[in-house]
Amino acid sequence: MRIKDIAFKKIKNGKTGGAVAFLFAIILSFTVFAGMLLASSISIGAGNLKQRLGADIAVVPKGQESNYQGIILNGEPVECSFERKYEGVIRSVEGVDKVTPVIYLASLNASCCSVPIQIIGYDPKTDFVTTPWISDEFVDKFSDGNLIAGNNIAVDDENTLTFFGRTYEVGARLNKTGTGMDKSVYVSFDVMEQLISDAKEKGISFGDENAGDTASITEEYVSAFLVSVKEGYSVDNVAGNIMRQVPGGVVQSKSLYKTVTNGIALISDIIKTITYAMFISITLVTVFLHLYRVGTRKKEWAIYRMMGGSRNWILGLIFTETIALSFLGAVVGIALGALIYFPFSNLISQQVKLPFYLPGITGIILTALASIAVTMLSGVLPGIIAGESAARTECYELMREGEN
Repeated sequence: MRIKDIAFKKIKNGKTGGAVAFLFAIILSFTVFAGMLLASSISIGAGNLKQRLGADIAVVPKGQESNYQGIILNGEPVECSFERKYEGVIRSVEGVDKVTPVIYLASLNASCCSVPIQIIGYDPKTDFVTTPWISDEFVDKFSDGNLIAGNNIAVDDENTLTFFGRTYEVGARLNKTGTGMDKSVYVSFDVMEQLISDAKEKGISFGDENAGDTASITEEYVSAFLVSVKEGYSVDNVAGNIMRQVPGGVVQSKSLYKTVTNGIALISDIIKTITYAMFISITLVTVFLHLYRVGTRKKEWAIYRMMGGSRNWILGLIFTETIALSFLGAVVGIALGALIYFPFSNLISQQVKLPFYLPGITGIILTALASIAVTMLSGVLPGIIAGESAARTECYELMREGEN
């Protein structure tokens, strides 16, 4: 009978004494798999954020800079207003290429969600940020009067959403980005005027309450201006010139992206530290675990030696058992990681407060293989040491110790 056949038969029958080592392999594999998936998810999300931002600069009301970041990163509902008269001022700043206004309005509990969500109004005449992200399947049939739902927004069977007591048809969806934009709903300014009017009846105001007819509110107030800078111009210089001429705050896309990458670097460093610490500690602990388990089976080794088994044969058997236990533990750890990580990925994304996008099937498979490799590698040294410990002892000595 071959060594691997004997090893797997003993593991199957639970006669290797390696239950605790198997448990440690599960823990290590689970940690590596979940940690690598988390790092990969936020890294992909950051890449999508960089593409999704579209604008180089966001001009927002003074003091609303952090709220704007919350919308982009986490889809946190906010409301703010800014006089639209500054749009012309911004357009006149040297180096400005495109400007589009947006309106942020937080809903009451919508038909899709148990909590308020962010409604974002865009101007179809000038928009260069939202509509380019409409999913290909909706591009041809989308009309400006319909809602655009973020990828994470669930619609009812009739493909509608209800806000402030009024029902609207969803005409398109945005491609998934892994950012807060997936949790928002987008409407044209025409629809936004109706929403603002309905919201006012529910006690939610936008702009100056003493302003004129609500129907023209979008001509007087918006929430922010998104700005694209001409090629060849410094974004810093253009942002500085805007701040000198407009009484508002400025958020640069590169600063927002840097905030995200700093967060990713911190999480990645934590994951690496935990992984390295667990790999080293589990490897050292399993050395003693495997030494103990082979030490309790000395009579077995003596029998193998008397039956003609060489020292190398015993070493190979113990090493095979050790690696097999690591492999099986790795598979179980990955399975547990998948059972926890994927169903709760939305909750995890909320907790990390960073762009979050699950990797594709190829990335998941590569992560699983890497987890198996790391876990099995942690069993190499214990397997060699434990095998050498049993193999170098003489047959007579093994038999006497096995009888005691």
